Amino acid sequence: MKKIFLAFITFLWAGSLLANYATVVFIKGDVKDAKNIALKKNQKLPEGTMINTGTGSFAVLELPFGNKVKVGESSQLKVSKIAPKKNGQTRLALFKGSSFIKVLKSKLAKGQKSKLILRTRTTAMGVRGTEFFASYGTGKDVWMCVNEGIVSVRSKTEKKSTFVKAGEGIIVKDGSKTSKPKPLKWTKKLNWNMDPASGNLENKVSIESAYTDLLDQDYD
Repeated sequence: MKKIFLAFITFLWAGSLLANYATVVFIKGDVKDAKNIALKKNQKLPEGTMINTGTGSFAVLELPFGNKVKVGESSQLKVSKIAPKKNGQTRLALFKGSSFIKVLKSKLAKGQKSKLILRTRTTAMGVRGTEFFASYGTGKDVWMCVNEGIVSVRSKTEKKSTFVKAGEGIIVKDGSKTSKPKPLKWTKKLNWNMDPASGNLENKVSIESAYTDLLDQDYD
């Protein structure tokens, strides 16, 4: 009986460790870690892993509990922290380029504000259950748009968060001032698919053109 109990405890412990990994489910082109070592499909990435994608390259990572990240081309993203429990908080850091984030809806723990935090060099984006896209623009500009749910956005210089709803987008000008959310028609044109079994994963929408369109919206 004692052996069975110890085996059960070992199983639970191993399962909790496994939850601290992200899994590479799709790769196209040149995708490497911080040591310039090429990543492979089905590879498990521990907390602290940096993902670097080359021109025309991208990768899809599956996080615990069905959450996913699609790292765009010419991007750099760090998996800072992976929640080992369903009511925990995962943290990602985008240093350049762009990424798609999908967080499944689930009940928040008492006092918990977000299931996932995406940080850029100047901005923090909090997610409960949603799907959104974030990218660097020109200079220190950061912009994002939401496909489903709501995302809270706040720069390092701001005390209050701005809430962005589905179909809307914002710009954080010079990394300091968040614009008012406004509808963006091309949000639906982005390739939000992160499931290799559901078809093409590559985003064909020009990020540069989308960003120019965002600027043309006459943001405050």
